[in-house]
Amino acid sequence: MGRRAVVGTVASLAFVAGIAFAVRSASVQGAGLLFDSATWLVWLAPFAGVLAAGVTKRKDPVIEGERVLRHDDAAILEHWAHGIGTAVLLVSGIALGFLFVPSLLGAGEPVWAAMNVHFVAVVVFLFGTFYYAANTALALKRFAEHLPTRDAIDYTRRHYGLLLGFKKLTFPPERKYFESEKMAFILALVSTVVIIATGLVKVAAHAIEVPGWLLAVATPAHDIATVAMLAFFLAHVFFAAILPMSWPVLRSMFTGYVPLDYARHEHAGWIAELEGREVTDVKGSN
Repeated sequence: MGRRAVVGTVASLAFVAGIAFAVRSASVQGAGLLFDSATWLVWLAPFAGVLAAGVTKRKDPVIEGERVLRHDDAAILEHWAHGIGTAVLLVSGIALGFLFVPSLLGAGEPVWAAMNVHFVAVVVFLFGTFYYAANTALALKRFAEHLPTRDAIDYTRRHYGLLLGFKKLTFPPERKYFESEKMAFILALVSTVVIIATGLVKVAAHAIEVPGWLLAVATPAHDIATVAMLAFFLAHVFFAAILPMSWPVLRSMFTGYVPLDYARHEHAGWIAELEGREVTDVKGSN
């Protein structure tokens, strides 16, 4: 078993153990909420992510024979930590109720269990998010490659036009990330910032006296950002995991690599950059 598989297995087991502990704690007399008894972990997680980024040696994408390194180990770790944390946060948050949606759990032990599960997901989410943020701060080009360019509208129109059968269009020379992904990234970024800022205010209320007006603002803002994140998350899962055309990239989130032939077709602009060639585009019409 390779190092990546070992790390992934250990991290997965640790997460499952954390969830099991969270649920069990809710049934232990006097155990209380982890948000009350272990608040320090919430504040530690961002620092742990930044520290991990500081000691991580990144590897840039490179063509290796008939395959292309798309994601190094750090990218895989930060993606799954953020993604799994987000998924569990969304499920537990919806179960607990938000905005005008009432709690699905009633009261008592089920609510405490969901709150504790939410706590574990918060810690994982914060670690993954700050690990990514610190990695990005250390190499701003990694952030820039996620941002839309002036080609965003045209490339998105042509990309999805072809999927819908408009044969006169030509496939755009997409970079490492599709322009449509880059536009969605803005929504995810804004939602994440709001969720973290308002979430930390809500966590702080478990340890210190927080002004009522601040909580009154933070709570609905947190819920609205959660709805936006849910929309992004569902779209991301559909386009990145369910559609067969995306399966090579999904596999790369485990292996790190995509086939070179696939990359040349789907991400011609990215391959041109890796080969030191000029990115060319032949536009079609409909």
